[in-house]
Amino acid sequence: MPASKLDKIIQNDREYLYQNYGERQQVCFTRGSGAYLYDQDGKEYIDFFTGIAVSNLGYGNPALQKALHGQVDAILHSSNHYYNLQQINAARLISELSFPGKTLFANSGTEANEAAIKLARRYGMSLDADRYEILSFTNSFHGRTMGAMTATAQKKIHEGFGPLPRGFKYLPYNDTEAFAREVKKNRNIAAVILELIQGEGGIITAEKSFVKQIFSLCKKYGILTMIDEVQTGIGRTGTAFAFQQYDVVPDVVTMAKGLGGGIPIGAMHTKNFLVEHLGKGVHGSTFGGNHLACAAAEAVLGEIKKPKVLNNVKKASQYIVTRLADIQKKTDIIKDIRGMGLHIGFELTIPGAGLVKTALGRGLVINCTSEKVIRIMPALTIPMPAVKAGMNILEKIIMEEGKAQ
Repeated sequence: MPASKLDKIIQNDREYLYQNYGERQQVCFTRGSGAYLYDQDGKEYIDFFTGIAVSNLGYGNPALQKALHGQVDAILHSSNHYYNLQQINAARLISELSFPGKTLFANSGTEANEAAIKLARRYGMSLDADRYEILSFTNSFHGRTMGAMTATAQKKIHEGFGPLPRGFKYLPYNDTEAFAREVKKNRNIAAVILELIQGEGGIITAEKSFVKQIFSLCKKYGILTMIDEVQTGIGRTGTAFAFQQYDVVPDVVTMAKGLGGGIPIGAMHTKNFLVEHLGKGVHGSTFGGNHLACAAAEAVLGEIKKPKVLNNVKKASQYIVTRLADIQKKTDIIKDIRGMGLHIGFELTIPGAGLVKTALGRGLVINCTSEKVIRIMPALTIPMPAVKAGMNILEKIIMEEGKAQ
């Protein structure tokens, strides 16, 4: 029997690429349109994952396409030795959508977090030579580079990479008492880095009382508050940034994923008082914030500013959560539903890998994290007919799985 297109793709993948991502899902997407993906054979899929919350505007968004085509025809890169209009425009929009401050562009989320870690060290040691420690929380995920990986409080992420940089301490998530004890006894803390929704940790949402306690104590003791919005930022939770739903303003916010709509870009945005700690020659990047990446970010941020986009997030989110709650009443395999906006997870009582595989076979793209948590993260612009069609597929699969147990 002759090899299929996919068989040949898999063979070449194994021959030429590192296999560090393990066994990939059995599909190769070659095209996207709106909320839909198409594979090597032209089969259509409803996308409820958007490349790990990256393609926030879906596929083929007119504003993003126009910006990218125009920039390709103009200039792709000139380096940070020169002024860059696209950087300026994107940074202005970040300030307007978050808080007044300054932006430093990078190429990814982990690079944005590395910049934040370096900034925290410079800030802390400007106050005291021993003040360089950074607090993070169990089951967090901040990236794969050495600093961000060390800030990630998961042993499985650290294994085989020691010795890790010193100066990081891990505290239990949503535990206000543990945080208060550490801050009151430890005078070497420069900063705390926090995800308001732990994505890789299983869609665990920070409690408002926990966040309020962190910000109150950090202000009292002069500790920087750094919010990692690599996955939750750029409209994903129903506001431009998730911190806006907690009535707090961090000293530092990092972002990436949805910022470029599919073009790699990350950014660290800070309050103005921190700028002096990363002066000339202290930190930089050859590709960080190049013309193409920032043109993409400018287009994406311009779309996020439009009320109809965030209104759609809220409408689609309400529908999905309501449907999941109705399904939960009919079956015992859904343990919990959690999240915010279109950053939704539901925890199963069984492993979720089989459900993901079945869904893919029926034309629905979803993801499983933490073994039993199914993630739903469609485009912020997904039309309601696609939402309903995707949920119809998902409900049928869940009910079948429930009956099989």
